[in-house]
Amino acid sequence: APTCITLGCMVEAVTNNGQPEVGLTLIHQMLASEETRSLVNAVIYCSVLKGFSHRKCFDQVWAVHDEMRANNMQYSVVTYNTLIDACARSGDMSRISLLLEQMSQEGIEPNVVTYSTIVKRYCLDNRIDKA
Repeated sequence: APTCITLGCMVEAVTNNGQPEVGLTLIHQMLASEETRSLVNAVIYCSVLKGFSHRKCFDQVWAVHDEMRANNMQYSVVTYNTLIDACARSGDMSRISLLLEQMSQEGIEPNVVTYSTIVKRYCLDNRIDKA
């Protein structure tokens, strides 16, 4: 039987090969089985989030985020940083304050990656006042 490590490696491999939708299909297959449902976690989902973000498929990023919430995935600073990076890549900075608020409500502290991602995007937009 697979482990969360082997599932994570498989999802990461297909996602790094430019196929995050295949990674998401693997996740769905694992979630469909009572035997393997517990293997799926936010770290594995993050590979798919990052893959969609890098391909500029931002609607898919938010659909996966909604799915993660529906499946009660336990978020970490890495999960939020991945979502904030998607905001920065898409130029959709309006979502960031909500994500930061959710982090705070969940007791997750932003880190240097969180802040540098936000600052970098505002600087790219010549919004030094916001940065």
